[in-house]
Amino acid sequence: MTAAALAAASAGSRNATALRFEATLADRSLDLSIDLQTGHTLAVLGANGAGKSSLLDILAGLLRPDTGRASLAGRTLFDLGGAHPARWLPPHRRGVSLLAQQPLLFPHLTVLDNVAFGPRSAGQSRRQSRVAAVHWLEEVDALHLADRKPAQLSGGQSQRIAVARALASDPALLLLDEPLAALDVAVAQDVRRMLRRVLAARTVVFVTHDILDALTLADRVVVIRDGVIVEQGPTRQVLQRPRTRFTAELAGLNLLTGVGTATGLQLDDGTAVTSTAVSGESASIVGRAAAVAVSPSAVSVSTEVPPAGTANVVRATIRDLDPHGDLVRVRSDVLAADVLPDVVVDLDLAAGASVYFTFDPAMATHYAV
Repeated sequence: MTAAALAAASAGSRNATALRFEATLADRSLDLSIDLQTGHTLAVLGANGAGKSSLLDILAGLLRPDTGRASLAGRTLFDLGGAHPARWLPPHRRGVSLLAQQPLLFPHLTVLDNVAFGPRSAGQSRRQSRVAAVHWLEEVDALHLADRKPAQLSGGQSQRIAVARALASDPALLLLDEPLAALDVAVAQDVRRMLRRVLAARTVVFVTHDILDALTLADRVVVIRDGVIVEQGPTRQVLQRPRTRFTAELAGLNLLTGVGTATGLQLDDGTAVTSTAVSGESASIVGRAAAVAVSPSAVSVSTEVPPAGTANVVRATIRDLDPHGDLVRVRSDVLAADVLPDVVVDLDLAAGASVYFTFDPAMATHYAV
């Protein structure tokens, strides 16, 4: 096969639908429907209790929904609640690997034997299983740890071994439940880089609270709130141009909504907001529902009326002040701003105070919603 034919075949494979999933779970108010193409990674975002882990448990076969159906690479995982007899494939026959927040390595086995466990359980010979284990330990840069026991590993090393063990069985679908949540920032950065490499061209669904994880690893994202999907699409589009306040908060952005104008939008109270338009879109949103997204780090706060001619002045009442790293997030019901602690002290900012939020039009984007 020629290089061009190989490329076309690869592209065709990645465009094929690997996972079709829909399920309802009454006692958790869960009602989800997801399609995922072969070789793509889907990030699942949402607050605690939204239904993210329930989604993974259903896919892994650990939780049975009330109704729904799912297929993976053409194989039915379950089909429940229809007129025909229920179908439910047990976890060990699904071709699905689940990597939890904690590595959960077998303490009595060496690293090599931990990774070889999956293919060995699937019927491969001891030699074949160890060859697969060596390969995946090399892939996660951990072959030098092969003879150690889990108690001798650091948190980052343990997570690398857990990833190798999950991939050694060559799953048709890999599920990751906040794989970096238990790691410190420096270690998480290294493991994230490793995941980006080893997950390339694999079909993956992973739950995360970290927007950086989603942007680094995922082709697509779904945002779940109270058991239903409120937004989904290509990762950057959803996280950089959110359509709901909920998604904007997850993405760390302010979202203002109103009626589109040629330079931004008009809020319900008549306030004009201007921004740098997305190329080719400004004319198409005039008179339509539109939004402006701006980072809290680009918003300033003042207790004095800004000078005449200042763009994007929004008057609001402070709802709360929240430490946010080295900054303080000043929140109102309209906008939030990240400011230095000195600013809070100098302006005597407190909940209930009326202030002026401002931001540079060049730091914001407007788009249709």
